[in-house]
Formats: sequence, structure tokens, C-alpha cells
Amino acid sequence: MRFVINFIAMLALAAPAGLLAQNPNNAPSCRASLDGDLLTTAISFPDGYAVEGPWRVTGNRPVALEDGRPGLAMSASLDRIVEVDPATGQRITTPFSEPIQTTFEGQSEEDLVYRAAQIWCLTVLKAQENSHSPSRRDSSGPGAPPAARTGAAT
Repeated sequence: MRFVINFIAMLALAAPAGLLAQNPNNAPSCRASLDGDLLTTAISFPDGYAVEGPWRVTGNRPVALEDGRPGLAMSASLDRIVEVDPATGQRITTPFSEPIQTTFEGQSEEDLVYRAAQIWCLTVLKAQENSHSPSRRDSSGPGAPPAARTGAAT
């Protein structure tokens, strides 16, 4: 999961446009929800594999967006990811050695949550792409079934 951690750290550099290149028949589903101070981002693949990011919201503030329009910024901290094994439905938690801090922005709270979902999906897809494995399920790499990974925390 080290590759996921490295790419999550680059969230601010990710652009949601990369999701448009996905084959619509095999495209993952990107979603996010905000409940109090918990922002949960998730990417779900057609085969049932999913990666969730349970972010703790640490602050909100009004900002001027890049185009000059007013918007919102939400600071958030991520200390783990949760993977869902499609074969068993088991949720495997991988804690980080230290939390990742980032800021999501949007024109409104709804837009901000939508953008967080898109950034999460792109980040996970890029991490998988850069893992150098021919498919998500090969070896003990990222996205491999939990039984194939070593050191997976539950």
C-alpha cells in the first residue's frame, strides 16, 4: 500500500480529467459523503473491489477559487485507507505511519465533496497504474486479493 500512500500525498496535484479516459463499461464508480467531520471518499470497481478514504475534517473556510469566484476550502487528514475484498466483502484497513493533510476546494460544499471524490478516484487509479503491475490482481501488489498481500492490517 506504500504506493497508495505516496500518491495520496500528491492529491493537490491530481486532476479529475483523467477519469474521462476510462472505458465506460469498466469505469469505476467515484463517490464521497460528508457526515459531520467525516469525509469519506471511495472508488468502487465493477468486480466489487473498493478503496475508501475516511478523512477527518480539520477545518472549513471561505476562499477565492483560482478563477476568482468565491468558494470553500476544507482541510482534511487521512490516517488510513480501507480496501474491500470483492470475494469475501472483508474490509482491510491499512494505517499510515503518519496522517496525510490536504485541502479540498469547491464552489459549494456539494461541489467540494464531488471534487474530493474525483480526486480520490484519480489518485487511486494513478497509484495502481504506477505500481507497474499488469493488472490490479497480480502478485501481492496494490489491489491484489487480501490473501495475496503480506502484512495487511485488519
